Amino acid sequence: MNAVKGSCLAGLGWLGIALGLLGAPGPQLPAAPSASQAEGVEFFENKVRPILVDNCFKCHGNGKHKGNFRLDSRAGLLTGGDQGPAIVPGDPDKSLLIQAIQHQGGKLMMPPSMKLPQAQIADLTQWVKMGAPWPGADKTTPKVKRDAKPITDQDRAHWAFQPVKQPAAPAVKYGSWVQSPVDAFILAKLESQKMVPAPPADKRTLIRRASYDLIGLPPTPEQVAAFLADNSPNAFAKVVDRLLASPHYGERWGRHWLDVARYADTKGDTQGNPIFPNAFTYRDYVIRAFNEDLPHDRFLLEQIAADQLELGADKKPLAALGFITVGRRFLNDANDTIADRIDVVTQGAMALTVSCARCHDHKFDPIPTRDYYSLHGVFASSTEPEQPPLLGVTPDAKEYADYLAKRKRLDDQLQELGNAPVKQAFVRKLQLTKEKGKLEASHPGSPPRAMVLLDSPNPKNSRVFLRGNPNNLGEDAPRQFLAILTGEMRKPFTKGSGRLELAQAIANRDNPLTARVMVNRVWLHHFGAGLVTTPNDFGLRSDPPSHPELLNYLAWRFMEDGWSLKKLHRLLMLSSVYQQQSDDKLRNEKLDPDNRLLAKMNRRRLDFESMRDTLLLVAGNLDRSLGGRPVDLIKQPTVARRTVYGFIDRQNLPGLLRMFDFADPDTTNAQRFDTTVPQQALFFLNSAFVMEQAAKMLERPEFKKLEVGGARIRRLYQLIYQRDPSVEEVKLGLRFIEARSKNAAPDPNDSTKGKRLTPWKRYAQVLLMSNELMFVD
Repeated sequence: MNAVKGSCLAGLGWLGIALGLLGAPGPQLPAAPSASQAEGVEFFENKVRPILVDNCFKCHGNGKHKGNFRLDSRAGLLTGGDQGPAIVPGDPDKSLLIQAIQHQGGKLMMPPSMKLPQAQIADLTQWVKMGAPWPGADKTTPKVKRDAKPITDQDRAHWAFQPVKQPAAPAVKYGSWVQSPVDAFILAKLESQKMVPAPPADKRTLIRRASYDLIGLPPTPEQVAAFLADNSPNAFAKVVDRLLASPHYGERWGRHWLDVARYADTKGDTQGNPIFPNAFTYRDYVIRAFNEDLPHDRFLLEQIAADQLELGADKKPLAALGFITVGRRFLNDANDTIADRIDVVTQGAMALTVSCARCHDHKFDPIPTRDYYSLHGVFASSTEPEQPPLLGVTPDAKEYADYLAKRKRLDDQLQELGNAPVKQAFVRKLQLTKEKGKLEASHPGSPPRAMVLLDSPNPKNSRVFLRGNPNNLGEDAPRQFLAILTGEMRKPFTKGSGRLELAQAIANRDNPLTARVMVNRVWLHHFGAGLVTTPNDFGLRSDPPSHPELLNYLAWRFMEDGWSLKKLHRLLMLSSVYQQQSDDKLRNEKLDPDNRLLAKMNRRRLDFESMRDTLLLVAGNLDRSLGGRPVDLIKQPTVARRTVYGFIDRQNLPGLLRMFDFADPDTTNAQRFDTTVPQQALFFLNSAFVMEQAAKMLERPEFKKLEVGGARIRRLYQLIYQRDPSVEEVKLGLRFIEARSKNAAPDPNDSTKGKRLTPWKRYAQVLLMSNELMFVD
């Protein structure tokens, strides 16, 4: 008997863990059956208590309760572990305790190596069937209390949670280098390490750097020539102002934000209609907001709660709510969709990984599970209308009529299928639904609509899902902001779902994160690395800022300047640190191999959008029109629209985009990966798209007017590299063309059979394949 007891002791320890991990019926429990109290108590004391005492109380008694599971009281059994009750009084078949000891299969096989003796299983089963009588049950231990994770003084002392204040500018020795307040903070760190900054970049490098940074395109040869000829002290400031005023600025910086917003034109599921027909209205809103320099605090308010704002006659800001609604959809689980929305709002705006507290208190940051479900209630109390509101853009009358006629035909066919047998209708209904989605997404007569989120008629709080299980509900979680960012001033939201109050708490000068996060991301895209190298995580495990005082200054200045991004760009770009060369002395590289102290400018590779758009621009082939419905850039490679307008299929992201480190649309991204793989070079070598752009360069009118020889080589260099070739480069080019002329190979990508790949076309392709095109100094 002792051997049996020993084996059961270990086994029921596992049992407690299993009951903490596996689901069970909800809290509505039937009343105990009518066995006499005396009989029930006698049975429990003689048969059941010995089994529990000998085998269970050690791990699930007063001292311990593994898996949050106590068996030393009837209340503990009714409460169960993290995933629900262990017994259903009167119903052994529905009781996890009985399922586990009977080894019914799956994970409920406890003990894992052997079963309890059949007599003990029978006694426990009979006891549950009797209603699980327990002497003095009304006086037994209450439900195990799960205290929220406490927020400590050490948590509050974290650098990212400190108020944003204006720091004093540090004193420096080399004061003549300071053109902007930014420079003093950079130079002070360099001087402390006995380092000196790199010399200024030449003007050609500078205008190329600024153009790619602000509009994602290279400057034209004429723009370079004008800048080189301008010797005024504010020549570069005029370049920056011109670029900031360009409509292409919004396309460039809007794309950075679309990465954060996990933008895509599809839902990600494979059933029904997988397309978001109106996702493009959010993309166009973002581009317009950047072009208009919409203050960042207002930008965030509109994206979280535009439906709650006084908009007047202009309803276009309603499209901003795509920030929340354009994310991935999850089949049969609305809570996953809510988790995605919490993640994009908290990580995207404040760089806090709140969604990590969905199943348990955050492992590192001061975010208890209850705080997660406070936000869960906000989004659970918000809903998407079946018919999104129109944005007031009137389509062409004929196109609109054609759209309505085609949509009516599809609706009629769907209605007819409603009376058909299920077997006949299933597949066809899905096909028609997808066709309707494509029609709404692509037809020019389809009126654009805003992907809005509205408050539910009866908003309510969510209860904590214990261990993330919606079938095991814990305490109520009032809809309110995060405790770490509010402290004693914390109050529940009172207006509808609370989305507007949430947005106001985020886009607030007193929030220590929002401004810091955004200025760090702007710095990242200008310098190649953020002052904080984890731009989507400012929590306790984040890297500390390389220049904390500078980060504070920029956040403070950003808010003082009305949350204006264009003023922030100007502040950074007119600094000496931005205008440095990317080359440096070997000594500095040894002292600071990652260039965290910024003794030079970082060299950066073009992202996919800038690379593709550059090829179109230098070929004279770029369509500069703004906005509108997405186009399929992969299936229609001849389309010359800017890459930001390409159709993004979340479910099937094209290999070409992945090859060039495009942002994953399933999650929020503040920074893309930067990989170097052979396929990138092979794309330039073998792509029909690249060869087409090389050919079109040779068809540019100004190129064809030039004499064959050095003049044409110079023009290609000016178009592609924004500089003149050296004498040696001209000689090499002429030698290459002469050699290729003697042995021209067939062009395998040419649609005209028998046509030869001309030496000039091959030479243009070689120039397009160079690192000088793909990298910005």
